[in-house]
Amino acid sequence: MNIRWRDKTHGGLNGWLEAALFVIAISALTVLYAIAQAAGAHMSVFIFYTMAASAAGMLAITGWGKDAGDVILTRQSWVFGTATVGLEALYFLLLGILTPAEASLALRLAVPVSLVIGWLFFSRTMTNRIWFGAAIIIVAVIPILWGLDNARIFSATLLALACALVVSIKTFASEFHPWNRRAETVREKLRVTGLVVLATTLIAATALICSVFLVFYGILPANPMTPEPAAFWHVPTLALALFCGAPVFIAMTYLTFSSVVKIGTESFLGTSALTPFSALALEALAAGFGILAVPNYDWKLIPLILLGVVGVFIVISGRHKSAPPRNSCPIRGGR
Repeated sequence: MNIRWRDKTHGGLNGWLEAALFVIAISALTVLYAIAQAAGAHMSVFIFYTMAASAAGMLAITGWGKDAGDVILTRQSWVFGTATVGLEALYFLLLGILTPAEASLALRLAVPVSLVIGWLFFSRTMTNRIWFGAAIIIVAVIPILWGLDNARIFSATLLALACALVVSIKTFASEFHPWNRRAETVREKLRVTGLVVLATTLIAATALICSVFLVFYGILPANPMTPEPAAFWHVPTLALALFCGAPVFIAMTYLTFSSVVKIGTESFLGTSALTPFSALALEALAAGFGILAVPNYDWKLIPLILLGVVGVFIVISGRHKSAPPRNSCPIRGGR
């Protein structure tokens, strides 16, 4: 089999290789979240500083470009940014019901949700094999929701579906971002990614500042998502965000924007089925170096994760056989 390591049409590496590297990057970011939390960082502040430093880093490398305003203001940039911020809030609520491992598995629902969105709105071809793979993924997720008590099963299911929907919308926004599709070099794609992350940072800053003031003046009750003002000048938070979080976030967002144009949202999200295994390996590595205390893993989830992986591979194989060339995919509603 002839494996192409680079993509001559869109620039950079092969889209599947980039998706695999994305899995490693997002797993590394998950481990960094745990390390930052153990160091006393507030997650909302850590994520905000990480995004801000990432945008600054990417644009310092590439420059703004003459069309920076157009890139930032295009609707796909704001859809991506709003979805990113909204996902953090929804996932935080989901973690109040499910364990991190269970929540990670529940997010695999993004694959069938993205398939339905692609079929309904972007004329993606669907086959019985693809539907069958999607059904297997759903079956893999059902046990973790079914095992909850009646008071929590509805909330957990609703939050899991909401997270899956937001993940799908966010990824489609990056796939159909007009400047991302036009970018033909690594530098240009990095510039577009930096500008989109800047838009995301502005949205996050607005939401964060508003929530802090609303809680400070007693309009909203104190809640775990809203930090105390002192959290913004917590030195370990700043250090971890600038020197660890930002490089990983740059890699993660660049790989998202680069890969998704080449292989499509559904296939890109499908590769994320391997994230729990990658995160588990990196957690073990961090624990081995004594920088992270890893809680006992629920090994009963392994068969469900493997079942989800099987479903994903069936979906990807079905899409590979039925999908048109990537550059012929229609874009409805794009600029």
